Amino acid sequence: MNQGMLFDHLRNPKFYGAHVTSVQLLQTHISYVALTGTYAYKVKKTVNFGFLDFSTLDKRKYYCDEELRLNRRLCPEMYLDVLPITKKDNTLELNGDGTIVEYTLKMKEFPQECIMTNMLQQGKITEETIDHLITILIDFYNAQETTEEIKKYGEVSSVKQNIDENFDQTKPMIDITVPKEIFWYIKDEVTKFFERKKDVFGRRMKEGRIYDCHGDLHSGNIVVSGETIHIFDCIEFNDRFRFCDVASDIGFLAMDLDYQNHPYLSSYFIEKYVEKSKDFDVYSVLNFYKSYRAFVRGKVYGFQLNDPHIDPATKKRLLSSAKKYFELSQYYTSLFSRDLQKNKPLLILIAGLSGTGKSTVARKIAVDYHTTLINTDIVRKEAARIDPYERHHDQYNTGLYDPKKIDETYEQVMQHASMFLKKGYNVVLDATFQKKKYREMAHHIAGKHHATMVIVQCTCPDVVVKKRLADRLKKKSVSDGRWEIYLVQKKTFEPFTPDEHSLTMDASDESYEYRMDFYQQLLSHISKVI
Repeated sequence: MNQGMLFDHLRNPKFYGAHVTSVQLLQTHISYVALTGTYAYKVKKTVNFGFLDFSTLDKRKYYCDEELRLNRRLCPEMYLDVLPITKKDNTLELNGDGTIVEYTLKMKEFPQECIMTNMLQQGKITEETIDHLITILIDFYNAQETTEEIKKYGEVSSVKQNIDENFDQTKPMIDITVPKEIFWYIKDEVTKFFERKKDVFGRRMKEGRIYDCHGDLHSGNIVVSGETIHIFDCIEFNDRFRFCDVASDIGFLAMDLDYQNHPYLSSYFIEKYVEKSKDFDVYSVLNFYKSYRAFVRGKVYGFQLNDPHIDPATKKRLLSSAKKYFELSQYYTSLFSRDLQKNKPLLILIAGLSGTGKSTVARKIAVDYHTTLINTDIVRKEAARIDPYERHHDQYNTGLYDPKKIDETYEQVMQHASMFLKKGYNVVLDATFQKKKYREMAHHIAGKHHATMVIVQCTCPDVVVKKRLADRLKKKSVSDGRWEIYLVQKKTFEPFTPDEHSLTMDASDESYEYRMDFYQQLLSHISKVI
């Protein structure tokens, strides 16, 4: 089959019938996808990457059928049929009566603006969307039958095969998409993880966490249309990429949310997955699989650079994306590497005035470092035996916020933290820490349990805080923070002193570069303190 001839026909609206007046042709490293307005047609490229082999017509037909079968698990109404492309009188026809020269997967087309990646860029994905998505995924995993054949893909040897293959296939791109120092750092740390964490893989298998998953779970393969969510385009071409630890699937989307500059949706996604699935052990492999998935994406973008049909501007964009993925993989690798070397627990204080974003930052850090997260708002209301979302808009220094009760809340917070630190667990404390005496209490328990203590102070311009606090009043929240309380806090907050060695984060700067630079800085700071 002449690929140039196929390419020309796929771009021609007449190929799809008289009713089609225009066509948009998209492509990845393995497929062409033609969008005709009502239907989408996907054709596999004649490629062989070792882990994927579409080199013959029979193989492309088989994998078209598999793609249809497997994707109907999550969105049966979208995947319609596998049709032949035929050749007659030197002309290609869709589902014609000539000689079959190719196959295409026919699907219902959906608006491109509904793809989750595009909706993330427009700020249209909410925590409610994530809640719905988590429910769909957990129901999907629970519906899978975990056979002995599937379970064996959780073994160290199987996981290692996939990862070693990634390194081998990425070597030609060293110093093109990935600097050699990053490549070898990730490879060396992954080797150490396999050596020191063999028991973790066995434990995950025994817990029944190896499933017939989606295998390619990122925002580009999710459509959000009103109340409906479609998860499409799962891995069909290689069972060992789809038969995996659920942490690999979940970690993929969490990584992608980080990549798309939504780190707080990413951490919320993980929090809710753990809460609903009761898979508390997922953290033991989460950063490992996030690193793996980011590395895979970097590798795939590198593959596309060799495509002759891609213009220079697109190649430049692909190169930039690949580098960004490898840098993200390095970040996750540094996190699990730190965990491998850990000999002391972490106590991280996330401090700041109401509305400065400390709770969202605390959630992100808690997920990255696998910590117990303790929030003063929740502890306060638990002690008062009231619902955490019950509003208490008391005046400053009254009611639940009477100075004596504030002292008691911090004492209880420290007791909780002490209990977890004693067991060797990492802890994040989410509180204003407006008085130095409260920070000194934390410093005392850190010393008592030989923990490494780090302070992060969240700051924000007043205009941003005012809007955030006003928005918070309109929705469910455990915080009772309000603008008038913020103004008083601003006057009474006892500043951090140089000996506290706090890091400052401007939570109003929402650029990917600033956020990642800060989290890298935090990681470096923790390493130095240890």
